[in-house]
Amino acid sequence: MKYTLHSAKYVLKNLLYLFPLAILPALFFSMSTDEEAIIQSVTAFFKGNIGDWQFFTLFRAISILSFGRWVGIIFGIAGIIVIVPCVSLMMALIEKHFRIGKRTFNGMWAKLNDNLLSTCGFAVLLFVIYEVWAMLLSALLFLTSQFGNAVIAYGGAGVIFLAMHALLMYVIGCIYLWLPCMQITGFRAFEALQYSYQLSSRVKWRLLFSQLFFYMAAEAALCVCAFFSNLLVFYIFTTLVFVFLIMIFVVRMQVVYFDRAQLERADLVKYYQR
Repeated sequence: MKYTLHSAKYVLKNLLYLFPLAILPALFFSMSTDEEAIIQSVTAFFKGNIGDWQFFTLFRAISILSFGRWVGIIFGIAGIIVIVPCVSLMMALIEKHFRIGKRTFNGMWAKLNDNLLSTCGFAVLLFVIYEVWAMLLSALLFLTSQFGNAVIAYGGAGVIFLAMHALLMYVIGCIYLWLPCMQITGFRAFEALQYSYQLSSRVKWRLLFSQLFFYMAAEAALCVCAFFSNLLVFYIFTTLVFVFLIMIFVVRMQVVYFDRAQLERADLVKYYQR
């Protein structure tokens, strides 16, 4: 949890700089979220009707693209497209702050060109991993829900839910530092992947548990938001959830990278002097 807490502290202290870069993709992801599928799935679970689960409903609730409606697919794709330049700028801003202690957007557009391609590849890879995982999780939960024995169905669903989330966090953890390694070191993709794995190998389990806790807390928040009767309120709160997910995910990459690569952070000197 050390890295997550440090990242959360950094986000709060630099919210005015990070928030504008995260708000647009977060808004698109919020509007691609299928609140009806979430309500149906959660309601069936807590009312003891887990046998009513349907694969497609579960997949709609979990997937980024919300395949139940065209507008959800469009907003999901828009979010994936927009997040690339936004994260590229965020990575450049954080790196500059960590290296020289300055939070300015001067020179960020030049750095955007350097970061854009690597960020695009990383974002597409994460998207593919997540969607495959969402499909597998939906299928396994649906199959488990079909057991006639409620104890087996609920117990199996709980085990599968936790195990699949741990698997997702482990896979992401294996490539988590790939993006900063490519952008900061200038290594080629495969060399950066090898280096990133070396850096994260000793902390991957700590990353797994901290990211697992944070991600599941965000999922719980999204489920609560789905039950808001006012659609505008739902979009506002889910957008805020996605904003903090994006900011924490990106900041933590840089925090972990600078710590594991044993690079001095110039921004910390300013914080300690205040």
